[in-house]
Amino acid sequence: MIIITTLYNAEDYVEKCISSLMGQNYKGFTCYITDDISTDGSVDKVKNMINGDDRFILIENKEKLYQPGNYDQVIRYNDKISDDEVIVEVDGDDWLPDSKTLSRIAEVYSDPEVWIANGSFRYSNGNPGFSSEQIITPNLRKSRFTASHIRTWRTFLWRNIKQDDLKDENGVYWKVTGDLSFMYPMLEMAGQEHYKFMDDINYIYNEENPLNDHKVDLALVNDIAIKIRNMTPYKKIQSWK
Repeated sequence: MIIITTLYNAEDYVEKCISSLMGQNYKGFTCYITDDISTDGSVDKVKNMINGDDRFILIENKEKLYQPGNYDQVIRYNDKISDDEVIVEVDGDDWLPDSKTLSRIAEVYSDPEVWIANGSFRYSNGNPGFSSEQIITPNLRKSRFTASHIRTWRTFLWRNIKQDDLKDENGVYWKVTGDLSFMYPMLEMAGQEHYKFMDDINYIYNEENPLNDHKVDLALVNDIAIKIRNMTPYKKIQSWK
C-alpha cells in the first residue's frame, strides 16, 4: 500500500496527519510526503516526526507541482510501485479517523476485482461529508461528483491517464480542482463493476484550513471544473494485465 501526502504550509496540521498514519494497525505501507515548496515550518516538523521511520519518504519539490503533479511524480515512473499496488490519498492538512482505517482499505482491495474505491469522510467540525456511491455512466462528467475522500485506486489506472489531461493549456498541472482531472478518467476506465464505495468513515477533512482551494479562489475552482468536465471521457478498460 502506498500513501501519498501532499504538503503545503500545513505546519498547524501536519503532525496530526502523520500521527494518524503512524498509529495505524496496518503497518505494510510506504508514505511519500511531497512538499510543494512550503514557506512555513511544515518540512521541519515532518523531518522531526519521520526521523528513523523508513516507511516515510520526504520529497522536497524544486518547482510547484500542485496536487496532480505531486501524485504524478510519485506514481507514473516509479519502478518501486507495481501496477496492482493500492494508492491512498491523505492530504497533509487532513488525517485518518482511527487506527483501523488502512486495515479496512486493505480488506476492500483483497478482492482483485476492486480497482478504485472511495468514501466516506467527516469534516473536522464533526459534520458529515458528501461522499456517496458514484454511479458511473457514459455521462459521468455531467452528473454530480460524489467520489470524494477517502480516494484510493490501483496504480495501473493512474498510469493510463494521459499526462496532458492532468495539465492546463499552458502545460502546468491543474492548480486547483485537480481531483476531478484524475478521478474522472480512473472511474471511467474502471467502470461500475470494478468500483467500490466504502461506507465507513475513513477520512477527516480539515475544513478549518484557510488555504483550502474553495476558500482561496472559488471562481477558479469552478472555471477549471468546467474545463475538466468538458474533456473527452476515457474508454473502459477490459483487462489491465
